Amino acid sequence: MKAQDLKLNELVDITEGRLNIKGRDFVLHPKNAFAQVRKDIVDNIGIEEAHRIFTRFGYFHGHSDADSMKDIFNWDNDEEFIKASLQLMDIQGRAKYKIDNFDYHEPSSSINMEITLFNSKEADEHLYQLGESEAPVCWMLTGYLSGYISFCLEKDVYFKESKCKGKGDEVCKLTGKDKNSWGNEITPTLKHFKSLSELQSKVQELSRKLRKMKKKARHDSGDIKLDDSYRKNLFVEVRSKAYKKVLKIAHKVAQYDSTLLVTGETGAGKEVLAKYIHSNSHRSEGPFTVVNCSALPENLLESELFGHKKGAFTGAHEDRIGLFEKANQGTVFLDEIGDISEKMQIKLLRVLQEHEITRLGENEPREVDIRVIAATNRNLEKLIEQNEFREDLYYRLKIVKIEVPPLRDRNEDIIPLSRHLVDKISEELEIDSLTLDATSLDYLQTYNWPGNVRELENAIEGAAVLCENNTIKPRDLRRVINVDSFNLWDKQDRELTLDELEKEYIDYILDKTEGNKSEAAEILGIDPSTLWRKLKE
Repeated sequence: MKAQDLKLNELVDITEGRLNIKGRDFVLHPKNAFAQVRKDIVDNIGIEEAHRIFTRFGYFHGHSDADSMKDIFNWDNDEEFIKASLQLMDIQGRAKYKIDNFDYHEPSSSINMEITLFNSKEADEHLYQLGESEAPVCWMLTGYLSGYISFCLEKDVYFKESKCKGKGDEVCKLTGKDKNSWGNEITPTLKHFKSLSELQSKVQELSRKLRKMKKKARHDSGDIKLDDSYRKNLFVEVRSKAYKKVLKIAHKVAQYDSTLLVTGETGAGKEVLAKYIHSNSHRSEGPFTVVNCSALPENLLESELFGHKKGAFTGAHEDRIGLFEKANQGTVFLDEIGDISEKMQIKLLRVLQEHEITRLGENEPREVDIRVIAATNRNLEKLIEQNEFREDLYYRLKIVKIEVPPLRDRNEDIIPLSRHLVDKISEELEIDSLTLDATSLDYLQTYNWPGNVRELENAIEGAAVLCENNTIKPRDLRRVINVDSFNLWDKQDRELTLDELEKEYIDYILDKTEGNKSEAAEILGIDPSTLWRKLKE
């Protein structure tokens, strides 16, 4: 899970008389009412004591959010868990943010963050009732970030505000460091956090009660960047390095008419990639014609592609134009090219070499202006060895070869893909406000998806039909996904020790039960206290 994947509509459950955010009940207050409370507290006990109370309030809130986020999600790494504090602050409407500096050293848990906040609601509240201040006033926000990140790192982390909208600055500037990194500079600020030592010890104890999150590789500094030209005609956000590489090649070859061979597993999205190439080419105004070569017998496929003259065969009652001619100045996508007969291979080779076709029953060739993109999930090199596919056609098709990676190799794309599919299915099935519950995100990323994007789409559609209150939860997905395919060994690139395997399996069962430890212990066949001890370990 990444911080940017947090979405409010997937976290919140709103029913009549109740506002619940992942197991925690919330109460909404209008901003001006809370501003009045702030003024009353300042007027009654003074600015310094009010500062301390609101800072501690923010600290407890941040601690609570961090505890919840660790319990719900498997974060990619500590950095994403930490940055989720800012994303939560944003989606809760507290302030927009920009990270100016993020320096985190995992072994020592030392941290140095510099953040710019825009449109701080807390500063607005202060200005509304108390007017412009001489000192920064985002007390709850600094407390919130301090409490959240202290929970993450299991050590004292404090934030200070140097610039603030509440004292006339255009934006708010915050700096956060662990206590050791601050040194004596933090001492005057600690009075606003007093009486928190007991809480901190509880925080450290609570942070060990949850299942251990798998550590993934640190952020890849060699990530591929896609500018706006690549995003043109791209229907969904791409995050994975594997698919970004594919898009780099696809965007490049889209500018030329060279024949392409797209390979990949069934359901991986070969046709989608072909459409992307067509949409970014100079032929984008022309037709994009899809032909499933395995769906038609040889005689019908030939007629479909090349057309025929009246009387060419029984049933040919009139002249008919073929798909190659209809696709003039466009792109023809030949899916399952590995299934065509030798006769069709010869005819297709002539089309690619001479750019002309001959209708069935005619002798006169006709020129065609088309680009051909072929696709297959079969190993054409092996078919060549078995004399089932022409080598000359293979090399003519694969002037450029693009392999679409399976969904399991681009795990980062699952969440944006799922959200896109939810919106698509919501429109197709006319299900208003269909959404994914936040707990479904980890569940979707855990599955191996042997059927790739096609299976993902089918699973979301099935879950959409079965879900309640238009919200897809893990239990809905479990009813349409073969959970036996959640194979722990499939996710490993190495052999596991017994201890590691036990950890993996406990984590898997907890995911399956949505964190219900009593249910998990029953499935595992152990006492709940034993499960609790193992989680602490």
